[in-house]
Amino acid sequence: MRTLVNINPADEFRAMENLFNQLWGSPSRPTRGSVFPIDVLEQDGSLVIRASVPGIAPENLEVSVENQVLTIRGQVAAPAQSEEAKVYLREIPVGTFSRSLRLPKNLNLDAVDAAFQNGIVSITIPKIEPEKPQPKRITVRTQTSAPVIETSAE
Repeated sequence: MRTLVNINPADEFRAMENLFNQLWGSPSRPTRGSVFPIDVLEQDGSLVIRASVPGIAPENLEVSVENQVLTIRGQVAAPAQSEEAKVYLREIPVGTFSRSLRLPKNLNLDAVDAAFQNGIVSITIPKIEPEKPQPKRITVRTQTSAPVIETSAE
């Protein structure tokens, strides 16, 4: 007797893509489960980046800014389990992670604030208001004589 196996080519392609992303990383589209999700929004004159970092204690989280790039790093320890445990599915990420974002130039990087609550790290960076151009008043003077235009005769 033969057994029929239903193969979905799209699932196979996704599995191969996930394998490549795990091996070489994917800056444009991170794989689900390998990088923690983030939100980026503007509110109250600041740029706010929120990252979901479940299972990470605030002291094991590093937030840094260098050359207009914000980097969030951390490490999730693997939970202790006995050697006899049979693992059927493992989706909770463990190990180190790093996520970087290029920041716009109109931010005050000297006033970055990071807060941690309920597994979410919120990074707030105030925006710098661009200088408004000041109009320069030019005094119009009265000309006392007609301008002299020299011509040369050849």
